[in-house]
Amino acid sequence: MDNESKADLSSIVSPSFESLVSSVYSAVLLNLGEIKVKGVGGMNENLEIAKFNIGLLKMLAEKTKGNLTEEENSYLQGVILNSEEKFRDHSL
Repeated sequence: MDNESKADLSSIVSPSFESLVSSVYSAVLLNLGEIKVKGVGGMNENLEIAKFNIGLLKMLAEKTKGNLTEEENSYLQGVILNSEEKFRDHSL
């Protein structure tokens, strides 16, 4: 990758609280079978790993309590609620 491509990528992908939360949320969705993986047939569901990742989100909320902006906290709480709802749907 040349220097120009690296500079373009760094302007698009910058570390943020939202990107961290989104990364863990993606793992939740993947393990609930909500995200299809190219080249993998059928649904790839692992409820235990999905539950673990929801636990990571909850721990992150607890450990950052009082240290997030209103927007960050709202985003995190929304992701947790959505993750729990999807987990319940898959657990039935």
